[in-house]
Amino acid sequence: MSSKKKNSFFKTLTLRLTLWYAGLFGVLGLAVFLVVYFSLSANLKERSDKQLLHLATAVESLYDTHGTRAVLAEFQREAHSRGIGRVFFRLLTPRGTTLGTSDMSPWGGLKAGDLPTLKLTAGGVVFRTISIPGDQNKVRVITKRTANGNVIQVGTTLGDNNLLLEKYRETFGTALSILLICGGFVGWLMARRAMSGVQRVSRAASRIGKNDLDLRVAVGNEGQEIDDLARAFNEMLARIEKLVRELKDVSDNIAHDLRSPITRIRGIAETTLTGKQGIGEYQEMAAAVVGESDRLVEMINTMLEIAQTDSGVTELSLKPVDMRQIIDDAADLFLPLAEDKDLDLETSVTSAPLIVLGDRAKIQRVIANLLDNAIKFTPAGGKVMVSARADDAKATIMVEDTGPGIPAHDLPHIFGRFYRCDKSRSTPGNGLGLSLALALVHAHNGDITVTSSPGRGSTFTVSLPLDTPPS
Repeated sequence: MSSKKKNSFFKTLTLRLTLWYAGLFGVLGLAVFLVVYFSLSANLKERSDKQLLHLATAVESLYDTHGTRAVLAEFQREAHSRGIGRVFFRLLTPRGTTLGTSDMSPWGGLKAGDLPTLKLTAGGVVFRTISIPGDQNKVRVITKRTANGNVIQVGTTLGDNNLLLEKYRETFGTALSILLICGGFVGWLMARRAMSGVQRVSRAASRIGKNDLDLRVAVGNEGQEIDDLARAFNEMLARIEKLVRELKDVSDNIAHDLRSPITRIRGIAETTLTGKQGIGEYQEMAAAVVGESDRLVEMINTMLEIAQTDSGVTELSLKPVDMRQIIDDAADLFLPLAEDKDLDLETSVTSAPLIVLGDRAKIQRVIANLLDNAIKFTPAGGKVMVSARADDAKATIMVEDTGPGIPAHDLPHIFGRFYRCDKSRSTPGNGLGLSLALALVHAHNGDITVTSSPGRGSTFTVSLPLDTPPS
């Protein structure tokens, strides 16, 4: 494995999650160990204290009833019975003078001065844990004062307790090692499964650079978060694919629509350079260049307006607008144009107020674009009708014509930038009017749709939210 791959492996989220799982198992295991260990240690200490108290009480009872001789004899029997290296007995005066003991040879380092004897009241009990020089095991000792003032001491080694605790530590150390290995393995499996969906998304993202935009990430059962990520990624891919396709179409259409005016401008320029025309002809050619330039400027300005409107940069001057007035003004404006083409221009507007909250100039431009298209593509003797009504909380404006209609395969693209049906290529225009209308309507939280029957005409429907719903 190369050093680069090693470095990338140590930076992977899978490894980090694996280490987190292993660490979590280790911390939890250590916490359990500490709780059990200290609980076990306390229980062992409590058990030792109970045994010592039981022995001291028994010795005190024997001492009270049978005296010193019987107690000393019992010291020897009990010590040899339990093991002289495991337990010892001692009878002391209140000042610490030894009156008698069991076999103390294994307890050579233990001195009476190490134990409390002077401050005890009758019946008092003190427990002490004492270290004996040269012995790693400590001693637990009970000191109990009798009724006549003497002191009984009983001690036991804590070696058995220490051995049990040591065995527990060794066993738990082995168990913790196994737990860490299992935790790491389980963590690796879970992390690998959790990251498999992310890796699929990553692989898909890397393939986008190879123009594989139709690729989609399969949505499986790998968890809600991964499925949501896959769906969001697929939606993003769909949008990117659509934008790339639209960009290609726009580029093709721009190339087509710009070629003609630029070619004409170049032709005029070449004629000017090579010919010897009079001042009048030069003026005509200059006017033609200005006209073509105006077309280009208009096209560029419209493209910028569409882009700004789509991106939300355009600021709308929102005020209550009466759609009835908008339609009446538009009809008055386009009536002469319709009459020149021998068209009937009719309006059908509701008598009730039809108020929307919008930018008056932008809405006027939408209606004007639709009317201009309808009149432009409707043959002589045809009819164009504009109607408006209130539908629930929306104002619905319809522009209908009896033109040639739009082919079914062109309908999905009719609002695309620079898109023009084949039949309309010869008609003046830049193919941006409907794109601008769509952008402006969407900026007003509205919608625009089209239905068409080839040979019978088209209907464009604009829906805008009413400022005040009709009562």
